[in-house]
Amino acid sequence: MTPYQLRQLADRKRAAADALQSSAARLRTTADSFRDLLEGIPDQSRRVWQGPAATDFEYKAQAADGDLRQQAQVLSNTAIGFDREAAELRAAARALDMRAAAEEAAAVSGGSAPPPTGVW
Repeated sequence: MTPYQLRQLADRKRAAADALQSSAARLRTTADSFRDLLEGIPDQSRRVWQGPAATDFEYKAQAADGDLRQQAQVLSNTAIGFDREAAELRAAARALDMRAAAEEAAAVSGGSAPPPTGVW
């Protein structure tokens, strides 16, 4: 690959990293919304509603709250994975930039370029 192609690939990796981090931020926001969705509803319902239907509602609200919290954790874990992958993409982009610079320097000095590092 030419230095120009290496830099283009590095730019694509950085753009992919940015997209992953943006997705991770959206996942965290959604996870936080899930965690807060049913907060306080059972307490409020007890103040205005009594009897078997109220008890059934509270039970279902608590079950839904548990499900939402579990899904929020899945989203949070996915966001962590996206952050890791974004960091790896940024590291690969830096390696590509360094390789491009080395190849340019070698071309200018008339020497040969260093061997490929395997980062594509």
